[in-house]
Amino acid sequence: MSYRIACHTLFDITKTGVLNRARPADDVTDIDKWVNQRASQCNYDTILQVISLRAQPDNSTSPIETIVDLSKKHMFGNVFTKGKTSMWSFDFEVQNESVFNDGDSPLGALEIDCQGVPMVNTINQLKNLDLMLDVTKEKRNIIFVKYNHEQK
Repeated sequence: MSYRIACHTLFDITKTGVLNRARPADDVTDIDKWVNQRASQCNYDTILQVISLRAQPDNSTSPIETIVDLSKKHMFGNVFTKGKTSMWSFDFEVQNESVFNDGDSPLGALEIDCQGVPMVNTINQLKNLDLMLDVTKEKRNIIFVKYNHEQK
């Protein structure tokens, strides 16, 4: 049996397919756009790599950008309480339900692994984000939610 987990973050983790770290090909005319797409892809890859420290993420969906009103639905850190902003979300499955359990929380080890991991700035995300993943109450910018068995 597999277990589904959702990831929500304020970092732009758009899956752009720009994987090459080398200078873009001659047919790329908008270098700034290419750099931003590469940064978004790097952020997505980074989160997948953190998840992969403990489990193989299976059946992951592509990240979707939605607009959230931070003053109405407060999921992120205390410093993010005003205005509307983009949030990116994707789901993935793991085979072992307890793989991220730290003894205190079902996803505690995953959150510990995320703390302080460097991220890349993009033009689409909040400007006041520290360039690292943060799971503290004050500056939480990434959230993981485990689906109940009935949820899909």
